[in-house]
Amino acid sequence: MVTQFKPRTILALWLILVLAACTGQSQARGTYVWIDVPVDGLSLADVQPVNIEGHASSPAGISHIEIRVNGELFTTLRNPPADNNLNSFQASWTAPGPGEYTLQTIAFSSDGATSQPDSAVVRFGASVTSPSPTLVPSVTPSLTRTRTVTATPVPVTDTPTLPPTLTPTFTPTALPKAIIQFWAEPPELEAGACTLLRWHVENVQSVSFGGKEQPFDGSYKDCLCSSQHFSLGIVLLDGTKHVMGLDVPVSGSCVTPVPPEDTTPPPAPDPAVPADGLSLSCRANQSLAWLPVTDKSGIAQYQVEVNRSSNQKTWAKTSGSPLTGINGKTVSIPVECGWYYRWRVRAVDGKGNVGAWSAWSRFNIPLS
Repeated sequence: MVTQFKPRTILALWLILVLAACTGQSQARGTYVWIDVPVDGLSLADVQPVNIEGHASSPAGISHIEIRVNGELFTTLRNPPADNNLNSFQASWTAPGPGEYTLQTIAFSSDGATSQPDSAVVRFGASVTSPSPTLVPSVTPSLTRTRTVTATPVPVTDTPTLPPTLTPTFTPTALPKAIIQFWAEPPELEAGACTLLRWHVENVQSVSFGGKEQPFDGSYKDCLCSSQHFSLGIVLLDGTKHVMGLDVPVSGSCVTPVPPEDTTPPPAPDPAVPADGLSLSCRANQSLAWLPVTDKSGIAQYQVEVNRSSNQKTWAKTSGSPLTGINGKTVSIPVECGWYYRWRVRAVDGKGNVGAWSAWSRFNIPLS
């Protein structure tokens, strides 16, 4: 495994400290990323695994880092580890064959900001030179002069044997064979039951499921009312894209008759996002999300009440509160910086029974 260190790591850290000192804040404004390993212009004789290491920084924190090879997405590193707002990342990459490759990293902050990309060029096989043949010292012929008893001496010369010319032989590096496994547990279902989709892959560049990049060993749970087809996307080491399909047959139906008489209200949902007591960055809108509830008559709608306060003592309803007729489990509300907010949610079933309000969930949005 190749590991090289860049001097610009120290320079990048120094710049961040200087910016922080100039603004009087604990961290520099802006989103940055840089590659520590490999160094730009690294040249290797043979194709071999290469460590891609570096750092990123943002006042809002780094949500994920993209690593691209020759402009194509190689992998996405989510929630990289952070130490005092300095995130580090690491990935291993193997080139599909000899040639020149441009490695590029882009950092994305938690508030949606994007860094300028940092790049490093790596070459495999470009600096290989033909091995010089082993030279065998020339044999100095020894001259033997033979005389006969009756004639003029005749010289006899030993002719030296020249060494053979050596031709170097290059053996191409074969890519390891990909291992792809994709299955369901259980493989068949009754309507309304759940299955666990699982996958295991080796010797590939990336794996995707549901439109998102996934770990090489992963799973996804789904409860089905009808037969479904699932797809697992694979990018092989040579860049070839492959899709593996999986069918999960379902028998029966999920239709449940509504009881004629229902006077029991649904339970109170639990607020989930943002977490209670969370402090958010300044923004114009905020999504509220809760855990959905069930009722034998079905859920007809959710209702959300939102209050705000400047001192957490006196609370007033926001414009349009309570919000009604919500069919999903989320709603987006307008917010202003410098205020404290609290909200709660309740459910109404298909028979018009109104459930109890949930507990209040609070968050605040400072001015900066």
